[in-house]
Amino acid sequence: MATPPLRFSVCVETLFHEKPFEQRLEYVHDLGFSAFEFWSRQGKDMNITLALKLALRLEVSAFVGSSASLVNPAEHPQFFTDLNRAAALAFDLSCENLIVTSGPALPDVPREQQQATMIEVLQVAAQTAADADVTLVLKPLNQRDHPSTFLSSSDEGFAIVRAVNSPNVRLCFDVYHQQISEGDLTRRLTENLDLIGHIQVADVPGRNEPGSGEINFEHIFGLLQELGYKGFVGLEYHPRLDAAASLRAVRALSQ
Repeated sequence: MATPPLRFSVCVETLFHEKPFEQRLEYVHDLGFSAFEFWSRQGKDMNITLALKLALRLEVSAFVGSSASLVNPAEHPQFFTDLNRAAALAFDLSCENLIVTSGPALPDVPREQQQATMIEVLQVAAQTAADADVTLVLKPLNQRDHPSTFLSSSDEGFAIVRAVNSPNVRLCFDVYHQQISEGDLTRRLTENLDLIGHIQVADVPGRNEPGSGEINFEHIFGLLQELGYKGFVGLEYHPRLDAAASLRAVRALSQ
């Protein structure tokens, strides 16, 4: 039996960003992709986005649920305000994932305490996510591009997801960030696939299109198909080529 193709999702913040937002969705559809993701709702008309999504028969794979810190209790009220609003929008858009990040590390607070704070706030947030039938995906960021970030390790991220112990909290495994932070991508994907809710890809260096740098994406895509990964693979990269040509080339890497 043929292996199902990967479910690619085009990040319309990094691809076609010079076009009006609504026009970017038309490009995604015209190139034969079935899903898109974005960062923030700010500056976008979500009523038009919903209408276009339905007209073009596109899925929304993910957007940012909140950029408020998970390790700083002072930012938790803002986090929950953002989350409630994002969960309602995710429900309307039939979006599967809301992306969250740890926020900056607190210099005078023990690391174990900050991790415990994250776990606690995610356990509460998991109920909001469950009510909206959405998954919170916790995204580690590399410390070269984001020097102050608390969470850069996927290993620590997986430990947090296990501790939260909710099907509505998973990891967003960004191949670009994890190659910089720790490498050993094959093992980490293979051993923790059940804890991954969303995958994003870009090559190293430069966060350019897969196939432009040091990561063997033919292998990564083949591995995900072999493992039976059913989630989305977000194409969140800055194209060196023409955006449309780069998307065709990336899709060819998975075939």
